[in-house]
Amino acid sequence: MNWPSHGANPHYLTDPLQLPKVTHDFSVNVNPLGPPPWLQEKWGDFFELITNYPDPHNEDLRQTIALKEKVSAKQVLVGNGASELLSLVGRVFAGKRLLIVEPTFSEYRTIAEANQCIIDSVFLTESEGWDLPVERIKAKLHGVDLVVICNPNNPTGIAYKQSELVELLNELKKREISLLIDEAFYDFVQNEPSLIQYVNRFSHLIILRSLTKMYSIPGLRIGYLAGSEKMVERFAAHQPTWSVNALAQQVAMLCLNDYTYRQETRELIHSEKERIFPRLQNLAFTVSNTEVNYYLLGGVPSLSDTLLPFLLKNRVAARHTHNFPSLDGDYVRIAVRTQQENDYLLDLLERWVRT
Repeated sequence: MNWPSHGANPHYLTDPLQLPKVTHDFSVNVNPLGPPPWLQEKWGDFFELITNYPDPHNEDLRQTIALKEKVSAKQVLVGNGASELLSLVGRVFAGKRLLIVEPTFSEYRTIAEANQCIIDSVFLTESEGWDLPVERIKAKLHGVDLVVICNPNNPTGIAYKQSELVELLNELKKREISLLIDEAFYDFVQNEPSLIQYVNRFSHLIILRSLTKMYSIPGLRIGYLAGSEKMVERFAAHQPTWSVNALAQQVAMLCLNDYTYRQETRELIHSEKERIFPRLQNLAFTVSNTEVNYYLLGGVPSLSDTLLPFLLKNRVAARHTHNFPSLDGDYVRIAVRTQQENDYLLDLLERWVRT
């Protein structure tokens, strides 16, 4: 089967197989609560924003981010989703040597290949708890220009220890190697702190963030990165004018100030994981020790090929792992949804195991 490259848009799975429309999409890992309620209430207030050009410098939003993250606004670059910002990183590091910690978000490799980068990998393993293999990373740093790490990682959901990341940062500083940490799912984490404030100490550190996951607004496309002023200037030089629309800028500023919504979401995700993971393990599945709103389900060979068609026939989509190097389809990534949706999925999994 020609598997799609990402989650969401489940019609790319069902249409070729002539299957019914998906009603429960566990392949997309955005907030199960949907956008904050105030967004729909205020929607009409945003209409006039489309009559004028957006601020090409995203000044108000950059100031809002800088205040929240305790960095300078000159250290912040806003983009049309994290994907655009990754593309800018690819342009700046075109032709360079990259070391990617995998399995992880497939766009890192896709963008690196498009920019003729030389790519090497360090692979996470289930036997090591999918934890960051710092020593194995250090052993492969010769000639590397940029190390790419997703934290919390996608698709495992593992959040790495800050002490290990700082240890790696110090090693990379000695060797004058840059480090990109993609924190797209950081807002879902309750424990380990972000490394964003370390951009004030390490000029080779780049932190990437997405606003679409926590606030369930992927259609608006909004994200940002933080780094040294010099590094941000290099990325900004490749960015088109008016890259971020006015509506996305305004909504992002309001989202960043909604602490209550973030906390309610974290509590829901935590309680649902506590409830559903024991049932999954009782069914003989393995479940990654995730800190976020999705998990890696394993324990059965070729799980993507055997389980996903069954789920699709029952109008449920999950994320295959064929394009996550080293996973090879033996796992399925599943989002944590609402209690009702999670129970529906659990019932299907129990049926599948019995048959």
